[in-house]
This record gives sequence, C-alpha cells and structure tokens, in this order.
Amino acid sequence: MWIAVWGFSGFFLSYSTMVPISLDRGLTAVTGGTLLTIMMLSVIAVQPAAPALRQRWGPRRTIGSSLLLMAGGHGASLFIPHPVAALLVTGVAVGCGFGVLVVVATAAVPAVSRPDRAGRALGQFGAATSAAAAVGAPLGLWFSGVVPLEAFRLVAATCVLLAFVALRGVPDRAAEVSGTGTVEPLDPLETTSEGEAPQAGAARASGTGSGPAAARWWAALGPVLLPFLVSMAAYGLVIAFGPGGDTAHPAVFIATMQAASVAGRWISGSLTDRLDHTAVYTAGIAMTAAGLVAVALVESPWLLAACLVLMGVGIGTVQSASLVMAFARAASHGRASVGWNMSFDTGLGLAGVFGGVGFTYLGPEVTFAGVASLILLAGIPLWLRRSRPHGRSRNRSQNG
Repeated sequence: MWIAVWGFSGFFLSYSTMVPISLDRGLTAVTGGTLLTIMMLSVIAVQPAAPALRQRWGPRRTIGSSLLLMAGGHGASLFIPHPVAALLVTGVAVGCGFGVLVVVATAAVPAVSRPDRAGRALGQFGAATSAAAAVGAPLGLWFSGVVPLEAFRLVAATCVLLAFVALRGVPDRAAEVSGTGTVEPLDPLETTSEGEAPQAGAARASGTGSGPAAARWWAALGPVLLPFLVSMAAYGLVIAFGPGGDTAHPAVFIATMQAASVAGRWISGSLTDRLDHTAVYTAGIAMTAAGLVAVALVESPWLLAACLVLMGVGIGTVQSASLVMAFARAASHGRASVGWNMSFDTGLGLAGVFGGVGFTYLGPEVTFAGVASLILLAGIPLWLRRSRPHGRSRNRSQNG
C-alpha cells in the first residue's frame, strides 16, 4: 500500500497538470487534451501484459521497473526543449509505468485477504490510493503554477522514488501467505475469484470452452465496467479541466471532490460485503450523475463545493462497487484487475477527448451535462441484466 500511495501520487501529479502545463507553454486545449489521451492510451496498452511481466520477473522486479519508468518519465522532460515532445515523453513513460503498477497491486489484494472481507480490503486499498490521488491532483495543479517547471518535475520524480523505501518488503516470487494462513499463488492468471482450480480458471480466462470468449467477457464484466468507465471520464474531466476557476483556484474544488471520493470508497467497500452489490453501485451512479449535472448549473462557490462532495461520494462508491463486482464475476483475479484498471484508465483518457473538444466548442456547462447523461445511459445494461431472473439469483447467491 505504501508503494501504491506514492505511485498514484506521482501519476496524478502528471495527470492533473498535463493540460495546464500545455496551456502555459503556448499549446491549445485540444492539444493538451490529446496529449492527456495519449498518456492514458499508454496506461491501457501495457495493462494486458502486466500479469505476464509479473510471472517472468517476479513482483519485486516488476514493481521496481514500473516505478523507475515513472520517475524517469518525469526526469526525461527536463532535457527535451520542445513542449509537445517533452509532454509526450513524460506522458508515455509515466503512463506505461503506472499501467503495470496498478494491475499488479490491485490483483494482489483479494488474494491475501479473507474471502468474507474482500470488499472491505478492496475498499481500504482503494481509499488509500484515492487519498494519494486526492492529494496529488490538486497539489500538483497548485504547485506547478508557483514553481518553475523543472522544480515541479524533480518533486514529482522524487515522490515516485519514495516508493522504493518499501520495495524490499515485496516478495521476489509469485507466492504469498493469504489471510487464511495458506500459501496462495498471487499470479493474477492463476488465482480465481470463485475458488476453482487454476487450470479451470485459466481455461475460462483464455477463452476456451463453450461460447465465444468475447461474448462471455461482455456477459460477465461488460455491464459492470461500462458505467464505471463513463464515471471515470467524469472524474477525469473535473480533475483535468477543473471547474470554478472564476471564484477560486480549481485545486480547491478538485480537493473537495477527491476527499469525498476517499470517504465514499472506504464506506461503500464495507457496504458491498453486507448489501446487494448492484444496489450500492446504482446509488453511486446516481450520485455521480446528479453531482455532475449540478456542477454544470450552479454558480455559487459554496453550492459548487457541495455538488462536488456529492459527486465525490458517488465516484468512490462506483469505484468500490464495480471493483467488488468485477472480482466476483471474472474468471480470475487477473482478468478482473486488468479489466477494471483498463476501464478506469480508458475513462481518464476519454476525459481528455471530452474536455478538449467540449470545452473548446461547446462550453463547460454542456460538456458536464452531456457526460452526466452518458453515465446514466451506460448503466442501462447493468440494470437490464439485474432484471432477469438469472441475474437476481446470482446476486442472491453472491450475497448469501
């Protein structure tokens, strides 16, 4: 968790400042949004390979390499004079390192926790990483505007390097003692979410057996991850194109949303152990959409802060509930971690597209309201699946 905290801090220092630094260096909002999207595409591109890297190198070397890549990305931009090239190198390097880090870290959580406490463990882990984002995003947005860019990059690289303090505590092989006292494989492709044999999980994860693999993936994870993906686009939209710049520094409003998301993720993680997963998820989707619509309408800074609290709690609830549901429905922990993290980062990447185009041609109000509508539309497959008898019985069995 120490490594994840500093890794997430270093990432969000870069994510939240990509567009502002682009604007400060004479680039347009569309260019800044495009660079942000490329950064997130880099995160997504490496995530399917993360389990294989862990298997080949072991957890310690895999995590260490990802941290070095992130720190190197921040440092490399100091030696590149062209603004587009410098931001591109930073974005791709930080993105690739972060993509490997989040998959390896997230997949380990349910493997080392008690089965009846998986939701709480994932909620606590998520709250810790959300807290890192809550500090990193607004602090980076403020700090990058008061110090030279070179100093900001050195601080960002140092934050990532602080994670190495705990690297010796990471096992150098893909096995660890679980919360039940038994040795379990931590390789995501070998550990399943339903206690089945590793060979059976591998067969399901690789697409063998009855039915097309893509259809099975959508039936299991698609309805869960789609509203989560769009909610993360809304989350990234606020971080990268923060509202309220006419009344206070955007970092104040971003910090408000981030702090609320930490609380929402912690609380909802425990709720998923006791309540229906879909009900908790639906509450998070509703709060996220309502908060984003309100952000588009209100003008008072106090009301804006209140709307972002509502949205933040919704974001945290969506993150916890979708992650728990993904681990419950996927063939393996690795499939769940890769799918969830790719959806998270795809949403953050879409935020660059939505914000770059929307803020330039439509205005912030229309952009925020439009993304809120997309969140509700994305939830339709989840609710339709729940209305089927099979879906209801499955939910009862998972919560029984």
